[in-house]
Amino acid sequence: MVTFIIWVLVVATVAAFLLALLKKWGVIEYVQVHGNDFFVKMFNCGFCLSWWAGVVLSVLFAICTGNPALLLVPFCSTVITRILL
Repeated sequence: MVTFIIWVLVVATVAAFLLALLKKWGVIEYVQVHGNDFFVKMFNCGFCLSWWAGVVLSVLFAICTGNPALLLVPFCSTVITRILL
C-alpha cells in the first residue's frame, strides 16, 4: 500500500512538471489553436490533460517495473496533478 501511494505521488509530480513544461514551451497553446476539435477540447480541459498525462506515465512505469497494479495510479494521481498545476 505504501509503495502504491509513493507511485501516485511520483506520477502526479512528474505529470505536473511535464504539463507545466509543455505550457511554458507553448505546446498546449499551439494544439489549442491548430488542433482538430477533439484535441482543442482536450487541451482546454486541465482535468483531461492531468488524466492522460497520468495514464501515459503509469503505463510507462508499469512496463518498466512489470507491475500491472501501477495502471490504477491515474485514478488517484489526477486530482493531485490538478492541485499542483
